[in-house]
Amino acid sequence: MKYIPALDGVRAVAILLVLVYHWFPEGQGINVMPNGPIGVTLFFVLSGYLISNILMEQQTLGNFARSFKNFVARRALRIFPIYFLLLGLLWVLKRFSVVLNTDFYLHPGYYWSYLVNYWIEVNRNWADALSPYWSLSVEEQFYLIWPFFVLILTPRFRGYFLWFTVLFGIFYRFVSVHLSGGLGVSMLSCVDTFAWGALLAHYLRAGQKKHVGLWVKRLILPVGFCFLMLCLKHGDEDLVRQLFFRTFTSLISVGLLFYAMHGGLLSRLLSLRPLRLIGQMSYGLYLYHMVVPDLFFQVAGRFGISMPELPFQLVPIAVLSLSAYLSYRLIELPIQSLKRYF
Repeated sequence: MKYIPALDGVRAVAILLVLVYHWFPEGQGINVMPNGPIGVTLFFVLSGYLISNILMEQQTLGNFARSFKNFVARRALRIFPIYFLLLGLLWVLKRFSVVLNTDFYLHPGYYWSYLVNYWIEVNRNWADALSPYWSLSVEEQFYLIWPFFVLILTPRFRGYFLWFTVLFGIFYRFVSVHLSGGLGVSMLSCVDTFAWGALLAHYLRAGQKKHVGLWVKRLILPVGFCFLMLCLKHGDEDLVRQLFFRTFTSLISVGLLFYAMHGGLLSRLLSLRPLRLIGQMSYGLYLYHMVVPDLFFQVAGRFGISMPELPFQLVPIAVLSLSAYLSYRLIELPIQSLKRYF
């Protein structure tokens, strides 16, 4: 598998959508679209593509135990260090009365064990500063079960399984969200988004790039129209949005990934160095964006340092960007170098 710079650009698009959604007035101006759910779904589809592609490559080695061990070790090196480091920092700062509005202090087990999505589903506290971690929990739960299917199934049956997973995700949302009034933050209610990315990896590895490109061209206009209608004309309580928002967002994401990987103007734009850097820092940006600026202002206030109130969230953006960059260069990159042993 070769490095594709434009995929870092795709990560940048996803994290920028999330930042706009959380930091600017909802339903106004640049935030008139549901940018956060779109960005998170794009992350899921990209993860489904990359993780499935890695597992399909590992499958050719023919050793399930070794492939699974390598996969889990590499994912742990990428995800765990700064996540647990941040939770540890929050626990220490609590001793100095620097705290966030979060349930982490009363129910830490859900956060340490990547069960935030379950806690959000039960407690429905979206005001929790760590509530965005529900998607990290979904991804971690996905990483634990997905290898058992992709590594074991032959390419022929893998295709059937992936299409079944797409249909299952829609059906599960019908039961869990529409009938049961859930929030749709469980792993199973999101599993079809990962499956769409996996389908792209499956068909490209099968040498069907031409056919995939043809279907992308045929469907881009009707899918784009349906996507806009779901975003602008249907509310969260509408059945069609509950079932198919993630479906059409996933299809748009698949088209974006396809064109990002196969040249052209879009690929060149997504490969621009600033976007690639943002994409490389995207995990830290997502992890810190609701936490670090708040902690920074609290600590600065303790020392009598007042921050200027600049427009467009410029001070929080600067604090977040510097934190994510230092985290990427000083913590994440050195730890990721250990992946060569797996």
